[in-house]
Amino acid sequence: MLIKVLDDYNCWPLWVRGDDDEIFETCDPATLGLSDSVVGRLAAWQQWYESMVNFADPHDSRAVTTAEDEAFDAEARLLAARVAEELPHATVWYYKDPQPTIAGTQ
Repeated sequence: MLIKVLDDYNCWPLWVRGDDDEIFETCDPATLGLSDSVVGRLAAWQQWYESMVNFADPHDSRAVTTAEDEAFDAEARLLAARVAEELPHATVWYYKDPQPTIAGTQ
């Protein structure tokens, strides 16, 4: 199973592709057997992302500082590591980082 931590509007923050699938699909983290703590942190991270955009008028969205952007990415990387710890059978990464090499693939 491949799991990307990926922010998008009105979607779950995890995108999952099964071993036999070709397409990533957004997935409710609570359905994967993750702890309530990780599910809550993922929900908070997604809300943080959505707080950056005015959905009624995206051109009127708030400014995001470099420091906030870096903190947002740092939280995503920590979340990817936590998901990987709790789902050791999955390959997990933050979508801005290179996909980890999977044993047996090229």
